[in-house]
Amino acid sequence: MSDTPTQAIAIPRVDTHLLKFSQAGTVAFTGLAFIFQWPALVVAGAVILALSAAVPPLGPFRLLYRFLLVPAHILRPRVVEDDPAPHRFAQAVGAAFLTASSVALYLFQASVVGWSLNLIVFVLALINFTVGFCAGCFVYYQLGRLGVAPKVRYAGGFHWRGV
Repeated sequence: MSDTPTQAIAIPRVDTHLLKFSQAGTVAFTGLAFIFQWPALVVAGAVILALSAAVPPLGPFRLLYRFLLVPAHILRPRVVEDDPAPHRFAQAVGAAFLTASSVALYLFQASVVGWSLNLIVFVLALINFTVGFCAGCFVYYQLGRLGVAPKVRYAGGFHWRGV
């Protein structure tokens, strides 16, 4: 008999439908901001992504999903084994790009730079939404391999789910 206590290892999980909903929301915010040239939507997108990355339970997309879409049976949870940290990292990077976009648009009147940064977030969120490749997650895993970011808690490593 062993004297070492056994600890239950919590398997990290994410709700893939919440992730897809968040990606769709990001695509909508950044796309509409660009089409209608509304910098205020860029700021709103930056705040939403920053809040979602820093305090996930208070993320606006999560709250809308949890308290409106799921109870109304518009979407239903699909929870899978995966580490949420790379997804939060991707949201934080998106928030940083949209914050830089907002600064360029409002403080420096640098429209080309501001809208280019916004479009980068739009394209990457659209790729993630449509084909399931999360560029921010990929960068997080690579940084973990280099020892710059924490290694993922999920033993499966980076995997591309596709659609």
